[in-house]
Amino acid sequence: MALLATAALAGCAVSGVGAGQDGWAPSPSYSGPVPEFSGPWASEFAEAYRSTTSEVVHTILAKGSITDRDYASVSSAYVQCMSNKGLKAVVTGQFGESTVEGDGDVNAANEACSADFSVISALRYSTSRNPQHLDENEIVVACLIKAKVAPPSYTAKNYAADLETQDFPFSTSVAGFLSCTSDPLGLSTSQ
Repeated sequence: MALLATAALAGCAVSGVGAGQDGWAPSPSYSGPVPEFSGPWASEFAEAYRSTTSEVVHTILAKGSITDRDYASVSSAYVQCMSNKGLKAVVTGQFGESTVEGDGDVNAANEACSADFSVISALRYSTSRNPQHLDENEIVVACLIKAKVAPPSYTAKNYAADLETQDFPFSTSVAGFLSCTSDPLGLSTSQ
């Protein structure tokens, strides 16, 4: 029987990977020295660095940016790890989206294989959609108003409250809402 699962890892919490018996296992937080990062996402890079003992992730993050090559490297490692567990994973997007097919415990395999991929995907997603690390609620609301999803009187404070309760005074199933929450600055049409 084939099992199909879709994982958008970009939204996952940052977690670490260390070398286990098969090369992939959860690891404790890192307690060593952390590079001094600069730029709008410096604290998030430092937090991601501290969240793992993975040398692969540390090497990527130490540069202060995540390249397409870095993403391809962790994507390939994720696909190979899932294959080693008898599952076929295909990375379908730029920010950790993937599909998984096969017989077996997809959740357990994903947990064992996705740590490096999750760290890099999540940070890549955040830095790509909001490079200057502007206030998230403000940029989403500005987009919602521009797209005429929300009224001009709608504020970032309104959005924060509505986000918490998941009770919005407008439809969240319209394309404008989905577009504004995934790409509020309109930086990519492929997200």
